[in-house]
Amino acid sequence: MLGDNMRAFRESLGQNQSEFAAWLNERLRRKYDKQKISAWERGAERIPQAVSALLVKDIAASTGVSGPAFIVTVANQKGGVGKTTSAVNLASLLAKAGYRTLLVDADPQANASVHLGIPVKHLEAEKRTLYYALRDECALDDVLVQVDHSGLYVAPSSITLSEMEVELASEMGADHVLKGCLDSVAKTFDFIVIDTPPNLGRLTVNALAAAHSVLIPCQTETLAMLGIELLMRSVTKAQRRINHGLRVLGILPTMYDKRLTQDRETLAEMHQTYAGAMRIFPPLPSATLYPQSVKGGRALLEAMPDAPGADVYQAVYDTTVAERRKLLEAKHVA
Repeated sequence: MLGDNMRAFRESLGQNQSEFAAWLNERLRRKYDKQKISAWERGAERIPQAVSALLVKDIAASTGVSGPAFIVTVANQKGGVGKTTSAVNLASLLAKAGYRTLLVDADPQANASVHLGIPVKHLEAEKRTLYYALRDECALDDVLVQVDHSGLYVAPSSITLSEMEVELASEMGADHVLKGCLDSVAKTFDFIVIDTPPNLGRLTVNALAAAHSVLIPCQTETLAMLGIELLMRSVTKAQRRINHGLRVLGILPTMYDKRLTQDRETLAEMHQTYAGAMRIFPPLPSATLYPQSVKGGRALLEAMPDAPGADVYQAVYDTTVAERRKLLEAKHVA
């Protein structure tokens, strides 16, 4: 939720800032005033999540529709860079804000599914995972699981999905199988976030073919930096060959420790190399809370909204929401 959106909604209610503050206070049991509303609308202060969630839901209710989905693929061929953590927390933030959001676990390791406490083995036994939807053995809707705490929907994965790498090699239109699967639900979701395997195989290519934007988490170390160039070549090929509309949402520096010279130098190199071509988000600090949150079966920022790096993921969230708005405005003009 951005300040401009809040102002537009307030004006649609025919309220001044004082009246709007009173309206929020009644709904949320808070004590906001005119000055606070003004600061939010001007962008001088970040709108609290509770306020953002209420407004998003009310705006959606006033229109009576969800969708079309803005699709973000989270990708990096190097493992251990915070890719799944970023996908899970971004998707959870979007869902908690009131957007109808789907997280697609396109990684056979099923880390995103396990992170959210989804019973992968049980669902695999029932053939209710992404693999069977991609094979047209069932509809994607039939495999979706809703997370209790956030309302997030998940298309769960399992190790069986690894067989798709081989099967897609002989599939007609192999690069667009995932896109075709998502087309069946794209009108019912506002956002779809895709977590990908730590490689540039066919599942990752499918995720790039289906997306509007790609978010690139990158650990602030030399070897991880080297992988960005390889990934960017794959993104460029995808733009040229299979998805002309694909854009880079930005690079998300992860596991950053400002005390370490290597981390500071890598972050500086990242800005020097890519800042002119794409957005580079603030660095996500190294924090053991993120991997530990897997044990709780919830996204960390859902359980601890003020956890280290919350402001970084909020910036990714804000950018994602803004990019969807641009897409919708462009389609309206067209």
